[in-house]
Amino acid sequence: MSQLCPLTSSPSLNIAPLSEADAPAAFALAQQWRPHLGADRWDNFLCDWKSDPDGRGILAAHNQRGGLLGFVCWWRQPDLEHGETLWAGPFVVHEMGVRPLVRQSLQEAVAELARESGANLVLRDATN
Repeated sequence: MSQLCPLTSSPSLNIAPLSEADAPAAFALAQQWRPHLGADRWDNFLCDWKSDPDGRGILAAHNQRGGLLGFVCWWRQPDLEHGETLWAGPFVVHEMGVRPLVRQSLQEAVAELARESGANLVLRDATN
C-alpha cells in the first residue's frame, strides 16, 4: 500500500497520519471519549499501532491552525465474509459544531485507503 500523504477533504481540514507531536492531543480526545483511559494503556495502544505501519494506522483531522479535531483508527485484514478488508473506527471527534464535517472527512480518507489497497471498507459506528 502506498504511503498516505496529507489529504484535504475540505478547504478547512487536513487529514494525515497521527504524528508523535499530536499524540498528547489525541490522548486528551480519547479521554473525553473514554474518561477512565490511562496513560499507560494509551502508550501501549500507540506502540501496538505503530508496529505494523502497512497494516494499521491512525488518521487525524486538523483545522487550518493545526489543531487536532478528531481521529480514527484503521486496520487491514482478510475476512471470511468481506474478503480483504480495511476496518475503521471508532471516530473520535470533539468539536460539536464541526463533528459531521470531521467525521465525513476522516471517512473519505479511510475510503481512499481502502480503494488504494483494493480492500472492502467496514466502518465501526461509534462517534464521540
